[in-house]
Amino acid sequence: MREGLRRVSVPGTPFSLRVLQLTEVVAATWVAGYVSFGTEVPTHELLRRLLAEGKHVCVPSFDPVGQRYICSELKHFDADLVGGRLGILEPKHVALRPVHVDKVDVWLVPGLAFDEAGHRLGRGMGYFDQLLRDARGVKIALAYDFQVVKKVPTDGHDVDMDLIVTETRIIRCLRNRQ
Repeated sequence: MREGLRRVSVPGTPFSLRVLQLTEVVAATWVAGYVSFGTEVPTHELLRRLLAEGKHVCVPSFDPVGQRYICSELKHFDADLVGGRLGILEPKHVALRPVHVDKVDVWLVPGLAFDEAGHRLGRGMGYFDQLLRDARGVKIALAYDFQVVKKVPTDGHDVDMDLIVTETRIIRCLRNRQ
């Protein structure tokens, strides 16, 4: 992809500030994020800022035995991560610190598309839905405005989002569910 076409977020941009200023994020002790990959909303600097603010931050790590994601606490963004499954950064084996999903107050979630009711279209493998199934924390989708569409198809295993944060707005999904 040409450099001019990449979507880039830098520290202090309205998008990062919008996430960091959410009351749910401010109040959180534990935040589970994702390490952005490809065209996903960039999270590297956001995760660094959360760590700098003293939050406990965890990210997905693929468990090849269970064929699922687990949460692992991230202590040092640059030192703890290495290219993993599909080239996505995840904790090195020596930096793996499993965290039970019940500990997490806020989840920052990627996706391909979302609707205002909080339905999420992922990449079709169900790994994030499986991770989020028993999670009690607030689920916040990070998306570009163009990723918010009229309706997203859903399945019984899909996990709905509570909020969607885009570069221009915050959508409280519970208000839009029927």
